[in-house]
Amino acid sequence: MERLLSTWIEDCNQRNMPLCLKLIQEKALSLWKDLQEKQQPSEDTPQAAESFNASRGWFNRFKKRANLHNIKVTGEAASADLVAANAYPAQLQDIIEKGGYSAKQVFNIDETGLCWKRMPSRTYIAQEEKTAPGFKAAKDRLTLLLGGNAEGDVKLKPMLIY
Repeated sequence: MERLLSTWIEDCNQRNMPLCLKLIQEKALSLWKDLQEKQQPSEDTPQAAESFNASRGWFNRFKKRANLHNIKVTGEAASADLVAANAYPAQLQDIIEKGGYSAKQVFNIDETGLCWKRMPSRTYIAQEEKTAPGFKAAKDRLTLLLGGNAEGDVKLKPMLIY
C-alpha cells in the first residue's frame, strides 16, 4: 500500500498538485480499502484482522520511510505597497477636510472572497528535491461586497459576485 501511495505522491508532484496531510491520509485509506477488497481469503489462510486508520503517527513514520518533507509551494505572489498604504490615511483625511464631507457622506466598501477551488499552499516532496514548482491557481471564487458609511447609520445591501 505504501509503495502505491509513494507512486501516487510522485505522480501528483509531477503534475504540480500540492498535497496536504489530510489528502494523503484519505488516499492511504482508499488504497488500503481497495487492497483489502481485492484480497480474497482462501480456506487455508486465515483472514487478517488488521485495521488501518492512517493516523498522524503512521504518517510521520511513512514520511521517514518514504523520505518526504514538507515545503511551501512557490508560485504567483502579490505584495502590497506598504509605503502607499501608510501614507493613505493622511491623504484621505486631507480629501475629507478639503471637500467638507461629513461622516454620513464617507463610505467604506470592501470585498471578501471564497476561493472554493483553492489548492494547499504546502506540499510533500522527496528529500532529494529542494523545491516544487509553482502552479497556476484556479480563479474560481465567490466575492462578497460589503459597505457602510463612517457614521454607521447606513449599511449598503451586500452584493454577491460569482
